[in-house]
Amino acid sequence: METPAETKKTPALSNKVVIIAATAVIAALAIVAFLLLSGRKENDLGIGYATEAKVMLDQDSLQAAFDEALRNAAEGNIGLKYKNDAYSSNGTDFECYIVNSEANKYDMFLTIYADAELTDQIFLSQLVPPGSGFENITLDHALDAGSHTVFVALTQVDTNEDGQQVIKHQTMHTMDFHVTE
Repeated sequence: METPAETKKTPALSNKVVIIAATAVIAALAIVAFLLLSGRKENDLGIGYATEAKVMLDQDSLQAAFDEALRNAAEGNIGLKYKNDAYSSNGTDFECYIVNSEANKYDMFLTIYADAELTDQIFLSQLVPPGSGFENITLDHALDAGSHTVFVALTQVDTNEDGQQVIKHQTMHTMDFHVTE
């Protein structure tokens, strides 16, 4: 009997390397797909903090951001001075700091909502001239004890050539309202 001149065998080590590499590629693709599908979409219209919000790590950066905000206000953009947290012991009467910046050109009014869908209006102000604002507000209905993120619509109003008040600019901010028991 003759034995074949050469028998080709694939070494077991090379099969293991191919299997490990294929598994690694599949795992990497699964991770990328998960991250792409679970991340927040760019065109998501959910309300949150300003998309151009920046963390200021030094005094020069903070001053530059403040100067830019003043330039924006001078151009008719909305400038607001406020403290992010407001406090109440009864859920209706809140101590807060919300001011229409003196650098603004226009009066504004505030509408505060208890929900992101903007269906539960809890406060509507009268017109607030530049440089004026609130240190206390009373809500239309009480919030339960605890912390609540509320949605504050700022609407600037101008008077057109016919003498009618019209909306000039509008933007949305969030604040945290805290009710203690």
